[in-house]
Amino acid sequence: MRRRELEHFRHPDTRHLDFEVDRRTDNYAQQPGREQILHDRYNPPLNKIRLISPTNPNRQSYLDAAKELE
Repeated sequence: MRRRELEHFRHPDTRHLDFEVDRRTDNYAQQPGREQILHDRYNPPLNKIRLISPTNPNRQSYLDAAKELE
């Protein structure tokens, strides 16, 4: 997570933004699922790439796992 925060700080388009942790989990399936849920909810203008492809066969299991965090 620290690496991700530093990447945001280094990039000129995101340097001025606050890095905020939404949830913490060591469950791999929950991590991409939660990020995709947040991406769909807020539609971030600077985030050009969807984390989970709509054609990913694990997409629904990631999203289901992430719902356990709510």
